[in-house]
Amino acid sequence: MRKLSIKIKSFVATMLMVAGLKATAQLPANFPALTVTTNYAPGVANGYVFLTDSFKATNYGYYVMMLTNDGTAFWYKQLTNAAYDFKVLPDGYLHYAQQYQALSFSGGGYVTHEILDENFNDVESIRAGNGYNAECHDFKMLPNGHALVTSYYLTQVDMSKIVTNGNPAALVSGGLIQELDAQRNVVFQWRSWDHYPFTSQWVNSTAAVISEFHVNCVFEDTDGNLIISTPNWVKKISRQTGNIMWHLGGTENQFTFVGVSPQEGTNDFAGHAINRLPNGHVLIYNNSTGFGPGATSTTHEYALDESNKIATFIWGYTPSPAVLGPSQGDAQRLANGNTFIGWGGTSGAGLPACTEVSGTNVVFQMGFTNSQTTSYRAFRFPFPSASQASSSSIIDLATGNSYSFDPTGVSIDVLGGGGGYNRVSVTNAPYAPVYPLFQGTAPCALPVRVNFSEIGVVGSMNVNVNFNAASFGVTNPTNATVYYRSTTGQGVFAAQPTSYNPVTGILSVSMNLTDQGGDFGEFIFCYPDLPELAIPPLLAQVQNYLGIQPANVVAPPLANSNVTYSVNQQRPILLSWSPAGLAAYYEFQVSTNRDFSNPVLEVPYQTDAFYVWSNATANTTYYYQVRTWNDAGASDWATGSFQTVAPFITVTAPNGGEMWRRGLKYFVQWNGNIAENVVIDLYKAGAYVSTISSNAPSTGAYQWQVGLSLIPGNNYSIRISSSTNSALFGASAAPFSIDMPYIDASSLAVLPGGQFRFNLVAPGAAQASVFDSTNLVDWQLLAVVPVTNSTASFTDTAASNSPSRFYRLSVP
Repeated sequence: MRKLSIKIKSFVATMLMVAGLKATAQLPANFPALTVTTNYAPGVANGYVFLTDSFKATNYGYYVMMLTNDGTAFWYKQLTNAAYDFKVLPDGYLHYAQQYQALSFSGGGYVTHEILDENFNDVESIRAGNGYNAECHDFKMLPNGHALVTSYYLTQVDMSKIVTNGNPAALVSGGLIQELDAQRNVVFQWRSWDHYPFTSQWVNSTAAVISEFHVNCVFEDTDGNLIISTPNWVKKISRQTGNIMWHLGGTENQFTFVGVSPQEGTNDFAGHAINRLPNGHVLIYNNSTGFGPGATSTTHEYALDESNKIATFIWGYTPSPAVLGPSQGDAQRLANGNTFIGWGGTSGAGLPACTEVSGTNVVFQMGFTNSQTTSYRAFRFPFPSASQASSSSIIDLATGNSYSFDPTGVSIDVLGGGGGYNRVSVTNAPYAPVYPLFQGTAPCALPVRVNFSEIGVVGSMNVNVNFNAASFGVTNPTNATVYYRSTTGQGVFAAQPTSYNPVTGILSVSMNLTDQGGDFGEFIFCYPDLPELAIPPLLAQVQNYLGIQPANVVAPPLANSNVTYSVNQQRPILLSWSPAGLAAYYEFQVSTNRDFSNPVLEVPYQTDAFYVWSNATANTTYYYQVRTWNDAGASDWATGSFQTVAPFITVTAPNGGEMWRRGLKYFVQWNGNIAENVVIDLYKAGAYVSTISSNAPSTGAYQWQVGLSLIPGNNYSIRISSSTNSALFGASAAPFSIDMPYIDASSLAVLPGGQFRFNLVAPGAAQASVFDSTNLVDWQLLAVVPVTNSTASFTDTAASNSPSRFYRLSVP
């Protein structure tokens, strides 16, 4: 029998040339200029340089760009706002994050994650779920089609109970991690403040908006759990439970360091990006722990013994001269062993945007000529994915024969359907499948795909398909399963009965390959995800619904057990929670009795981790319960309660007895449940004095600087009313004072001659009048005393062994 084999290394040159035409034309005038230094061209890795214009200089635009090693733009796209994280995804598609609003409390911005195919067409925009907004700091597409997104949320916290002079209505940011499935449902959600208390150990500021838990990076580790980093530490989080598995760096560090001092090791893990290398080590980009003269950003490789909590220093690169990128940045290990470093937010003439090193030797650098232009991260990737594929074609396949499609690592045994003039082609690409779907829960997948095509095969071909496990990076073949879908690039993958021969190292499946217009289908390699656990969800405090929040989401904190929360019965009610681990969907009920014998609301299936209810009865106590469903079945119920009440405003400060000073700032505080803004008015002796604010947000606190022109008095009060309904108001329960003088009781002393002496306090006054009486009816002026720095001392020389004496103070 005659066999002819044709082996092809495909480069898809036509597509490259067509795409390249977009960049070979005259560049726009606002395209950022670049400078390149190549120290050793043969040592530079293959691929394009991927940069963004994240912080543009004057006269420049926002761009994502693919560049050749001489700085020539191969492809670019101008955007309307800052761009982040332009890179090749595991499936060969492209990603960038398009900012639509900058963060007001920290660096970064809210974004949509834009996905482009290999022809640069827009194919998907990805956002966060459960009412949250995606944020620019990181995005990971997993080989099984799931996605990891990061974000922040704000929670209102009474910081006056935590730190001196704290804001009673502070907004404290928290870190948010979500895993989205192929349908972009949230199957995992981690909120930092569900796992940490609001204490001074974790949040210590008097600001109105406080940035904490600034998550920079997330990735799924080889064991199926997540590793996240901030500018201060690295943590591992269990995807099964949501619990923190270990702490590396920062104040909670659990690791012993080998090869560096404890301080050096802790500092090394204060960075902007961390990832797991193929050798099992981790690579981290450290912005810098200091920003003084000589400070520099660095990159480090460590081996982690997670069982014994030991971090061993392996390699590091410190640039000389220093390159300080105090924010942003990343480090990437390339296929040839080089390390590609994106310096992030550098600021200074002549500093690179990216550097490629072989060992510690610089082989390549690229930067912007304008020092005010920065790239959030920088990467080097081969592109397109087809340029990395290996293909092989064989003609005239006949029943009973075996064929090896070298160098793809695939062979087949034809059991039936061969014969005649035919050709079968196999392509092995080191990329994950595009938009894979699975029956049931998605397994973990390797970033490699194999597709078959045919010409001249009539109907189907019955074959054994054999895969060399080592050539596909299958490190645990006994636990691997081959999955197949009949149409390359779309459809549902089905698990195939898979056998492994440990002697030959071959994974095999037996199946019929059916002609689909020349397509014989697509194979991938998967292994089971972590076993799912049925754990009750974490309930958040019940609050009134704030509506869709396109930025700066204010979300309720973790609920306290055995607390019945109060909500405005005229507004929609938000019931929300987070899964403790992985969730497929939720079931929940609302009832007016604790045993849920007659629920008023039953939802048997819902993928969102929140529900907005608008039909609650007034003045009613409700009980609700939520449980998670996943592959482990149903969890126990998590239960909570809330009560509906009428709209109200209750002033809590000043509420009687406070002594406030002109010219100083104080917080007017109230409890309430209305959505609209409020009007805050000042009264004296029951008469209107002035409006402090005509449109204050209904947050429960407003900082007021007491006016210098106000007349001192002890009969002031505050009235707070709805900006849309003046009949809805609250007022101070008793008067408070503004700059009323008083006697410092601790200073009162009886002198040897029987006279009385005391200190008085008269805030803001130049002088004070002292009156006395023996019967609280008849008063006489004793003296007018000068006041210095709001205090004065007075001696009553007329008092001599008086059994009782009363004093009254007044100021002009």
